[in-house]
Amino acid sequence: MAQILSARPRSITGLLLASFGLVAIPLVVAVVFGVVYVDRLTGQSERLVLQGVKVTRTSRKLLNIITDMERNARQYAVLADPQIATRFAENHRTFQQSLEALTRLRLDTVASWKLDDLAAQGRNIADAIVADPPDQANLDTQLTKFDTLRERANAISAEGNRFIDHEIENLQATSRQASRFLVLCVFALIPAVVILVLLFTVLISRPIHQIRSAIRQLGEGDFEKPVAISAPTAELDAIGSQLDWMRRRLADSESEKNQFLRQMSHELKTPLASIREGVELLRDGALGEMSEKQSEVVEILQENSLELLALIENLLNFAAWQQHRSQLRYSRFDLNGLTGEVLKRHALTINRKHLKVLEQYDHSEINADPEQIRLLFDNLITNAIKFSPEGGYLRVEISRKDALVTIEVADDGPGIAEEERENVFNPFYQSAAPVRSHVQGTGIGLSVVREVARAHGGQIAVVDHKSALGACLQVTLPIDSESI
Repeated sequence: MAQILSARPRSITGLLLASFGLVAIPLVVAVVFGVVYVDRLTGQSERLVLQGVKVTRTSRKLLNIITDMERNARQYAVLADPQIATRFAENHRTFQQSLEALTRLRLDTVASWKLDDLAAQGRNIADAIVADPPDQANLDTQLTKFDTLRERANAISAEGNRFIDHEIENLQATSRQASRFLVLCVFALIPAVVILVLLFTVLISRPIHQIRSAIRQLGEGDFEKPVAISAPTAELDAIGSQLDWMRRRLADSESEKNQFLRQMSHELKTPLASIREGVELLRDGALGEMSEKQSEVVEILQENSLELLALIENLLNFAAWQQHRSQLRYSRFDLNGLTGEVLKRHALTINRKHLKVLEQYDHSEINADPEQIRLLFDNLITNAIKFSPEGGYLRVEISRKDALVTIEVADDGPGIAEEERENVFNPFYQSAAPVRSHVQGTGIGLSVVREVARAHGGQIAVVDHKSALGACLQVTLPIDSESI
């Protein structure tokens, strides 16, 4: 196994070159065999054309020379003219050259002994003509052999034609083999190339997809799952190691940030408790009667101290979720009654802003952590009140369908822009919408809502409400979260 891993390409460039090389091998094999077949067809075609033409011409020339030799021999037998003998000798040399040309062609269908026998008969006739003194009886005997000589020459011509037919058959057989090979390339080599292409596409794209997923995981703040890259190259392995190192660094930074939030929140709660006690004493008249304007100031101080307390609690809750992902304590309870309790808690702020609360509930009992669901509702209501205008409507709706319960909290505020809807649930994100509150939020209220919803197997989204003018936050939870 170690040898296989050590043989991996060290870089993406090396992997690409290796993949191109392997993909090209079947194509190169096909091209090489194609060239071999083309060369074989070319050679057979040349042999057929060149030797076929030579066989045809030499056979025809051989028959013509035998006719000339017979005429010269018969003229010499009658006239005994030396010039005729000379012409016969010239024709005989041409006859021998033609036989030698046929021998050099090495025809498969013409045996060499047939050519030798034909040459021997030609020499016997020539010897009888050039004999000194002339032997008329032998000459007459040799003259009778011209018919046999011509028959054998015709047989050799026929053998030459058979050679041409044989070469044509060989050419056709080679052509059929080439055709079958090309069909094999289409139905075997090309699918092999496609499979190799798909294989290397997966090998190259899979680690890139894993890297993209790891980056998205880090961007979403999930630092618990280690980054693992199944890479075919050492270069991508190094990138995976660097991403996992970044994950650990971010996790450490996140832990330090949460620790800071917890410490600071606890530190802030102590002086805030003193402020609230002082405000309560002033409000109860323990320090003497107050004028109407002083009472209004005390009311403002009390409301803002409550808002500050809510913000600090949000910081503490957010830090707890980030560190422990809160161990949920499930129980079955009435969701509608819990919603009413949360609204009653915010009654003072609702009345001060003269908000009209519109409630629409289905009968809903769910199995969940009541304290965490209370925290979810509290942040949804707080967010809606913060962005609601004076005298606006606050809508709280709970509906049930199958195994899911849907919670919608809507206001008549400025709403949430389309480009912000994906970001408003991120920690510390501040919307560009104007805030109608004395205390600016921390930007973690909705992130806590998302954490609670996800912990129960639900989800949250910004949707468009049929009646509300502003934002509508929709939370979907399973009725029986513990079984998820």
